[in-house]
Amino acid sequence: MGVIVFDELDKIKSHLLLSQMTEYFINTRKGRERSSLIIPEPFFVHSDLTLGVQIVDLAAYVLNWRFRTGKMIKASRAELQPQVNLLCNMRVKSTRIISSIGIDPADIWSISLIDH
Repeated sequence: MGVIVFDELDKIKSHLLLSQMTEYFINTRKGRERSSLIIPEPFFVHSDLTLGVQIVDLAAYVLNWRFRTGKMIKASRAELQPQVNLLCNMRVKSTRIISSIGIDPADIWSISLIDH
């Protein structure tokens, strides 16, 4: 079982997110399938008080400032390369058909840590 955790937003944005999740988990086939694997109701936390969210924020910061591929040519921070290498070791590649954006099939990269 999995849990969805979000950094707490203002109430309007949180309600929007809840509506979007409800729409996905109730009105799509894939959402209904996935809802059996997780608790389909997010926990909202304050990132400055929650270690797990701080770690994800740090990983996003490192990737944003150093990871580059393809046409990503903006300046980056070379001193973050050792951390990017560690994060890239957790990358997972999937291939999906995304007809709504005209890419057939598309490579989808994500980061996953599976700890047995």
